[in-house]
Amino acid sequence: MKKAIKLFWHILIFPMLYIPYLILNGAVIVKWLGCGCHPHFNANDFTLLFWSIVALIIIVISIIKMRYIKNWYNRVLYIVLLSSCSAFLTFLFYASMMWK
Repeated sequence: MKKAIKLFWHILIFPMLYIPYLILNGAVIVKWLGCGCHPHFNANDFTLLFWSIVALIIIVISIIKMRYIKNWYNRVLYIVLLSSCSAFLTFLFYASMMWK
């Protein structure tokens, strides 16, 4: 069980950042960059950029942690699973925070 926790703890960064970023997004970022009705770089673009950077960090941590897995097939499965989960959470969180 401890080995599984060591391999998957970093995916919990997404839910830990959701509430603080949601508050920051509504209080600061929308006032600073404007809502999604602006044609230039706006709060929606910033939100997508933020969650994409978080996903990239999760994938890099996964690549580093991949060395603890001995079987080649399990390594590939691990990185594909974490990458797809990161991409899914990125677009889920981005869609839930879009300003119209």
